[in-house]
Amino acid sequence: MGQEPRRVAIQELRRRRMLGALAAAVPGAAALAACGTSSSGTAAPTAAAQTGRPQALPPATIGWDTFRGFTPVTEWPKTMVESFQAKYPQIKVEARAIALEGGQQSAYPKMLAMAAAGTLGEVHAWDPSHWQLYQAIKRNLIRPIDTYVARDKYDLNQFYKPFIEYQKWEGKIWGLPSWGWTGQDGLLYNTEMFQAAGATMPAPNSPDWTMHKLYEIAVKVGKYAERAGGFGLRLALPGAAGVTILTRAFNADNLSADGKKSTLLDPAPKEAMRWAHDLANREKVVALPGTYQGNIFVSGALGIDQQGSLGVFNTNRDNKDGILKFKAQLFPKRKDGKRPSQLRGGTWNLAQQAKFPDHGWEFIKHITNREGALLFNTIGGNGALVRPDIMTDTYFQDANFKVFLENFENSMSHVVPANFRGTEFEAAFVEKGGPFYKGEVGFEDGLRTLNEEVQRVLDQPPV
Repeated sequence: MGQEPRRVAIQELRRRRMLGALAAAVPGAAALAACGTSSSGTAAPTAAAQTGRPQALPPATIGWDTFRGFTPVTEWPKTMVESFQAKYPQIKVEARAIALEGGQQSAYPKMLAMAAAGTLGEVHAWDPSHWQLYQAIKRNLIRPIDTYVARDKYDLNQFYKPFIEYQKWEGKIWGLPSWGWTGQDGLLYNTEMFQAAGATMPAPNSPDWTMHKLYEIAVKVGKYAERAGGFGLRLALPGAAGVTILTRAFNADNLSADGKKSTLLDPAPKEAMRWAHDLANREKVVALPGTYQGNIFVSGALGIDQQGSLGVFNTNRDNKDGILKFKAQLFPKRKDGKRPSQLRGGTWNLAQQAKFPDHGWEFIKHITNREGALLFNTIGGNGALVRPDIMTDTYFQDANFKVFLENFENSMSHVVPANFRGTEFEAAFVEKGGPFYKGEVGFEDGLRTLNEEVQRVLDQPPV
């Protein structure tokens, strides 16, 4: 997306820092006062909080433990700490990087060990998309923020509603949104390949835009592309999130609403899986895992790529020379008028055993405000697409990205496995879904085996 938006964002941040420092220098602006404590264990509102001014907090040091913004290393954590301390000079924030080995799932065992040792700081992240939020709640590691939201009259409408709903569990709010997008809920397509193949993408709201029509287009483009060793379509399969979006495109889901039953053998989900299996194995126009190397969409060897809003940024990054010409389109609408999607996102949480919970809450509000969220994107290396007010920034003006904004208002969340074995649930799709998708087993046997393995995971006791 270029460096200019980032430069402008940093300049604006520096300007605000200066204003904050000047405000802190005014006599009385940084006056300290001890906070009262309510019977619920959270700080009682001060007069400053009630009047909307920054709450006066006593000196303290709080810990912020995260891998986000640190892997890879970016300026975002340092920038957030400096701008917060310009506002609250009496509060020191220790930003501590959690090293990753083999992906972000490796962070959570470390966080659990830190919590057991009493060294986990006031602020950290247990992302719902990686099934960790529910475990953190069950283990009493984080505290709900409802009392703080009510006390400060904090406006949750700053965020897209689905990302706030994503923070809720068992009737409480457990954090504020960090990163987030709406999943692989659309398609990027090579316009030059479409023209050469004589294919046309219907208007996004046209009654002609259906999953059946997408099948026809994928075959037409695929038969053209295969002359040069290319492919018509790449799907987000066999992963669980991809299966969820595909079954939702056929007006169903791959998991029952109570999270207890795999539904892949039900008529509508089965039709969805047949759709993908036929494209891959009967029509042979799908780029299956292991059949290609590199980014075949950017190289021009792929006609249609199932991607989401983050895919636009990634494609632009890899398409630096601009050779690839492409457009974006959401999946066809379902019978209920929704576009199939699966919300992806994270959360910033406040430790249950925090020594200074009020301080931590103020810091969470700071890193999730407009400036924090915007810089999380522009310099932090994360897709923090959780606030409508950041979308006016030049960073987000790509026409292909704007196609996806429709889904940010009403994205569909995931269904949580009732036994909370989300990691095992996802692994089952890779292990048994891979052979099914690649045609290494027959459709009926392969789908039955996949369904049985998923159900086996769901039938295990809760963790």
